[in-house]
Amino acid sequence: MTFRLFSPPRMRLARSVAFACVASLVSTALSAQTVGISLVPSAQRVDWNDELPFATDWLYGGRVALQFGKFVELQPFYFMRNGFGLDSTKIASRFGPAALGRTLDLQHYGTSVQFNLGDGGVVPFVRAGAGVLRLEPEDSERQDRITVSAGGGFRFGIAGLNAELFAEQMSFRMNPQSLFGPDTSAGASLPTLRNFVYGAAVTLPISTPSNLDRDSDGLRGTTSPIEPFVGVLRYAGAHNLPNQELAGVRAGIDFSPVFGVRGFYWRGVNDDRNGPADVAGYGGEAQFNLNTGPGISPFLVVGAGQLDYNANFRDSLGNTRDDKTAFIIGGGASVQLSDRVRLNGAIRDYIMTTDESLDNVATTGDLTHNTMITAGLTISFGGRTQASDRRGMATRDDRRTSARETPIERELREVEALREERLMRAIRAEREALEREARAERATPDDARRRLDDARVVPRTITGSDSVRYITVPVPTQGEIILRYGLPARDSGVVRRDSVVVTPGTPAGDMLARLAEIERRLTARLDAIERQQAGTPGAQAPVVNMVTPSGEPVVVDRANRPVFQRFGQVRSRDLQPYAGFGIRDGDAQIILGARADLGPINPGSGLHFVPELAVGFGSGPFSVLALANVQYAFGAMGGNRSIRPYVTLGGGVYSPTVLGINTAIGSSFRLQPQAARPLFLNVELQSINLGGQTRLLFGLSRSQ
Repeated sequence: MTFRLFSPPRMRLARSVAFACVASLVSTALSAQTVGISLVPSAQRVDWNDELPFATDWLYGGRVALQFGKFVELQPFYFMRNGFGLDSTKIASRFGPAALGRTLDLQHYGTSVQFNLGDGGVVPFVRAGAGVLRLEPEDSERQDRITVSAGGGFRFGIAGLNAELFAEQMSFRMNPQSLFGPDTSAGASLPTLRNFVYGAAVTLPISTPSNLDRDSDGLRGTTSPIEPFVGVLRYAGAHNLPNQELAGVRAGIDFSPVFGVRGFYWRGVNDDRNGPADVAGYGGEAQFNLNTGPGISPFLVVGAGQLDYNANFRDSLGNTRDDKTAFIIGGGASVQLSDRVRLNGAIRDYIMTTDESLDNVATTGDLTHNTMITAGLTISFGGRTQASDRRGMATRDDRRTSARETPIERELREVEALREERLMRAIRAEREALEREARAERATPDDARRRLDDARVVPRTITGSDSVRYITVPVPTQGEIILRYGLPARDSGVVRRDSVVVTPGTPAGDMLARLAEIERRLTARLDAIERQQAGTPGAQAPVVNMVTPSGEPVVVDRANRPVFQRFGQVRSRDLQPYAGFGIRDGDAQIILGARADLGPINPGSGLHFVPELAVGFGSGPFSVLALANVQYAFGAMGGNRSIRPYVTLGGGVYSPTVLGINTAIGSSFRLQPQAARPLFLNVELQSINLGGQTRLLFGLSRSQ
């Protein structure tokens, strides 16, 4: 037996549906059960169109419901009936005498999307789907008809089970006389046969989706993803078109971590990859993520789109092409780079026709399967990060735990949590104070950076007796010291452990003394509470007032976070709006754009991550630029700290040439030398694609 990777068109849609179903089940079973699974055994009765003399009878089968939260389900389905009967009163007039005494086997399979319209004892729902109706008459050729279904129903609890009642309309195109005889409708428009379907089902839960609580947030939990991508569209041989490289973007709304919708637009790239081709695509998709979080997360996509061939498009024979409508199914996987950035790759099947429009398609043989392979980034804005989701899940776990605790156990747990929170708050306050002192005393920016890095406080618990606790404090030039907390040490003038000395009066020594005092007061307060709970008489528990030093707000040290996590921490002073003009092939354009300085790519690095977005308009084609840049700023020029040159290198998406490489030189000039928050003028000479377009830009910023 020879296995063919590209099977005949008649079988590929069926294999695509089967592959999607199997991939859904396997991937979900291997995931952390973010997606729920239910088996839905069903029976449905079909009231056939008058042109079809089939007996009104039952089909048996069921669905596999993949639950993406409370409200969205993806449902592969399969129904069948062998020896299906024919209406003897109509068979002769519809099918002719050759059909007398015959039966047929019938199968209906495909996938539908269901939207639940509530969350209660009785849940109304609507659903729509597509599939294949396979008719196998006795002693005649098999026919596969493409079906479209839409309907709704109610789901409710009964006798400890979830049951549902539903009704749908199933439509397909067919000449009934071709079922038991020759097809005489070649070239004619086939009639659409609409059939009424109703039935009942029982829902058997296998697993419950783990994000049910997230659905209660409504639109507050949504995010807005933007997905730049590149790829290739490989046409089926029947189209006689070469493979088309492309670049584009998707954007939309993710209503939950596992379900979202996206609109997309892509443009073909010419053979030299230095400009657009005369073909583009646009449309919409629904995306179903089978699990979320770190590692590989598979997903499925279902949608529709349009291929737009403009008037200048010519195929290999010099002919123009009509625009094509495509039905899109596919899948892929993404890998998490940060809470808001994922790397994704996907394969999509663009299901189209060759000569007819999609509206006239009747059988699977009328379709072609065209493969699109893409890779890109998913950048999410708004909503909550996965870190906040984990905190929310931890909070819900704490609530469930607290419901099982005794009052004393709950109080002890809350006291311990309060102790940890106050200790960390005090440490952050001390670090903030030390940062302010460093800023006031620093000689150069580099000296300040080294001092802040060296003085960073990292608490760490070391095993030992309950009355002894340790905190590791890296200090400048002294290496690592370990300080014993608890009762104050005797007046020895110094604090000692393991022959390492920290002298009081120095910044590090003062900081450690303050931390020791804070810990001592917290310990006294907690010991008093524990004595009261144990029934030991004692004095009234002292009141400890935690005083946070006044002054500037806590500085977020973004340098210690992965560079892609900083999109959600953009501040107004990070933004650098600019304007200018550009020249390309004799065309002049006005340029408007903005950047965001998101800090060093690694702690202590002089290379900063600076994403950029700009548009250009004027003579020539409208341009859009979206770049990821790395920028390096030199020291003060000639000892003048008000002038600081820099260089920039980056890459990304740029129209009209699709891809863009950015090289630039510039300098910042301090406009308000005496102001507490100075304003800087940035002047830059930018070159896109090594001179393809030259731009002179002028911008403003609050940080140098």
